[in-house]
Amino acid sequence: MARTMPVEVVWFGSVWYRFRMRASVCLWLLILPFIGSSQTFLNEFPLREQTRYFAFRFKGNPERVKEIARFADGFIKVVNRDFFKVEFEFPIRVLVLENRAQFKQFLIRDLNIQDPPNFGVYLPGHKLFATYEDSGLGTFTHEIMHPLVEHDLKNRPVWAMEGIPTFFEKFYGYWKENELVVFWGFQNPWRVAQIGTNLSQLDLSKIVSNRDLTTKLSSIERTESDLRMASLFLWREGRFKHFLKLITAGDKGEYKSYFEAAMGLPMKRIFPKWQDYLKEVADERKAIMSLPASTICRDENEFRKFVQSNKLSLEQPNQQSE
Repeated sequence: MARTMPVEVVWFGSVWYRFRMRASVCLWLLILPFIGSSQTFLNEFPLREQTRYFAFRFKGNPERVKEIARFADGFIKVVNRDFFKVEFEFPIRVLVLENRAQFKQFLIRDLNIQDPPNFGVYLPGHKLFATYEDSGLGTFTHEIMHPLVEHDLKNRPVWAMEGIPTFFEKFYGYWKENELVVFWGFQNPWRVAQIGTNLSQLDLSKIVSNRDLTTKLSSIERTESDLRMASLFLWREGRFKHFLKLITAGDKGEYKSYFEAAMGLPMKRIFPKWQDYLKEVADERKAIMSLPASTICRDENEFRKFVQSNKLSLEQPNQQSE
């Protein structure tokens, strides 16, 4: 049974807000139109695709939506199998618009979101995610990870509210019968570009000790990019899955943070590894900028051709369990 949350969490695209009722007048008013008119605007989505974990509503292009729906269910299975136990109460309703223009128009007109995001919106109180057909698989994985992290990783530190979902936004893989085979740990070109020349100066202790992530639209994406670097560092060191395991268990051991506990080192001893990591990313910047969008191929043969043509490395660090 889902827990009752004293703090409401709302994501608008990549932006999340945390607010208590006495300080929530503006955001609550933002959501009210959705509550009052949900049945009205659902009539705009006459087509349906029901899966194990999601209830898709859409207007057209059923073959494309079927592909997205198949991937969505496969992704949940991957998270549950390889990262942490998913106990979220499904299904999540997904509204799929045909393009970005229609998506934004829908948010403004029907949800009264006057500054709509570019890719997706998740409304937790109604377990509803709105997006459009070509927003990208990485957008879907990022946004759908938010409710899973909130519900199933209750002990996560504040920085991980975005640090974990952003990790899942970049991947490559293929279908093996009805199972997804996925390779993780790739840098995201636009995020590395966004960090820019500040890359070598990123302060790890500041990133993972952040107690109050910004909700300012102009800076949220930059903040996310910094946080993603920390998650990818854990992956590179073979400690990301252990980090999730410790959060699930609520076990920091003798350390001050889950990050240090996952690394098995105090922060001062992690710093040299972090600097080496930043240097590696800087040295690989040219190759990173040419990485393609997150992609799932139809089968292994097609995937191997995709990997070869894009000169991708499929090396995956051994993830430590202890």
